[in-house]
Amino acid sequence: MPRTQARNVRLGPRDHDIFEHVRRYRLTTREVLHRLFFPEVKPNAVTKVTSRLCDGGFLRRFDLYESRDYFVLGPEAARILGVPQKRTEELGVQARPIEYATLLFCTGAGDRERLTRDELKSHHPSILVPGVDASHYYLDRDGGKTRLASIRVDCGGPPDHVARKCRDDLDRRLEHDAFKDLIANDQFMIAILTGREEKASSIHETLKRHPWPNRFRLSVIPELVHLVTRLERG
Repeated sequence: MPRTQARNVRLGPRDHDIFEHVRRYRLTTREVLHRLFFPEVKPNAVTKVTSRLCDGGFLRRFDLYESRDYFVLGPEAARILGVPQKRTEELGVQARPIEYATLLFCTGAGDRERLTRDELKSHHPSILVPGVDASHYYLDRDGGKTRLASIRVDCGGPPDHVARKCRDDLDRRLEHDAFKDLIANDQFMIAILTGREEKASSIHETLKRHPWPNRFRLSVIPELVHLVTRLERG
């Protein structure tokens, strides 16, 4: 798309808020945008906005499942934000359920927000260590307690497979003093996102069979089932 066409698109403060939202979560949907940014209007108004931003090169649309779409940053928004153009590409089949579940989990509750790497660098720099993924963290607020939480998305497999993945995540973190201190002071937890209530119950029972030094939060994201089923079918 010619840059002249992009320049002709007038951007307002809400448009820039949407870009920052997509930068934080890597993807978004009309439903999430409607809930966060357009609660006072009907869904078709959101469609007009996303169409305008896609036409201007600020967002890109891809198929999610059935009749649903998702949006990533377009090349013009990536330029404005100074992020790599790779962030404008379609998400892979492995990344899509992880990012989608993270989006729904964090934006579905008013007190959660996915932490960016810059935010981690400012507030928790000691956890940015080699070999430990820093892309899926949020602050879990439970009563008067706030804990740093990492997100593990169940993309299929039996409950003991999910538990092993959590154990692997934890073992890598326990190699570093920063995580040892957080865990010892009850300031770290793992959130497990899965698609079905019965799977969450099975994972919970599996976790109970072994001692853990940290807390867990199990959350059911029903929409995740659509993407995991696709993933399991190849």
